[in-house]
Amino acid sequence: MRKNLFFIVKLLLIAGLFAYLICRALQGSTFSELDASSVNATYIALGFLFNLLATVITVVRWRALVEALGVQFPLNDALKFGFIGFMFNLSPVGIVGGDAVKVALIVKKNKIPIDRATASVVIDRVIGLYAMFILGLIVLFSTRFYLNQHSTARLATRGLMILAGLTTIFLAALVAPASKNRWRERTAKKIPIIGGFTGKLTEAALVYRDKKTVLFYSFLATFFVHSFFAVSLFFFAKALFGLSPTLLDHFILYCVGNVGSIVPLSAGPLEYFLDELYPLFEIAGRTPFDKGHGMAIGVVYRLATVAVALVGVAYYLVARSDVKKALNHDNSENKKVNRQIKSRRPYDNHLSNSNNEK
Repeated sequence: MRKNLFFIVKLLLIAGLFAYLICRALQGSTFSELDASSVNATYIALGFLFNLLATVITVVRWRALVEALGVQFPLNDALKFGFIGFMFNLSPVGIVGGDAVKVALIVKKNKIPIDRATASVVIDRVIGLYAMFILGLIVLFSTRFYLNQHSTARLATRGLMILAGLTTIFLAALVAPASKNRWRERTAKKIPIIGGFTGKLTEAALVYRDKKTVLFYSFLATFFVHSFFAVSLFFFAKALFGLSPTLLDHFILYCVGNVGSIVPLSAGPLEYFLDELYPLFEIAGRTPFDKGHGMAIGVVYRLATVAVALVGVAYYLVARSDVKKALNHDNSENKKVNRQIKSRRPYDNHLSNSNNEK
């Protein structure tokens, strides 16, 4: 009964959040030009299709990173776990993280240590963000948008440069050659409170040090992911308002808007960023968008994301018992795995990792 009540509360929070966003969009001074009869259904369908394709590529990318750990991971399982995780990511304020669900599922199904399962998800996230930051910088500088003196444009340019720099440092440290003093593992273990887990997670992530080809192709695939999401946003803008900023402008809008959506909220601040950004772009044949237009496009984009997540709902309904078993599994198997990892000597850990990398 309590679980059902908790689920209903989550759904109500999501519904309330969307209701607020839609009401905010309707407050735009020129939003009255939009009516249901003017919405282009073909563009809506194309926007949804590109959104779905981008999501599928992210799942395939994660599968490649898991298999780089030496684990057999069938495509059907990857799609199932990926879309179920995507569904759980819609939980408000990260009540149940989709990444945590994915880790639990592959630990239960594939019998791999939780630190390595977590490493696959962390590296997947880092590569996804890094490719978005790099793509954003490319379009910002190629279009000279970085010269825009608006506060939001300047914040976005600086934010992208800082985030791209930080992720570059992280990935460079990850793929750097092995060192005798094991400075990466020792540094991670010194982190207060979580040092024990981050140390084990770092050791697991270093498996990717000798998987540079997998990392490179995952990075390239992610360019398609973010490109497809940007195209999806473009089609939704065309569907609602016809004349809109160019496709290249939407690459900027998507990358810059998502700098704010890194915050782990189910709907995130993307809609608010878009509402600030759209008025900065010139539109051939009409005046620039006013406040409310970007919010409306952001809401439709978010609803398409929810529609894609319905695939995860279908997977969840079919495999509900497996998901519940996986989420309850850490009381037994995960503790056993952690005890085994903890009992290893540092030299044994190093030797084990070397053998696995081979």
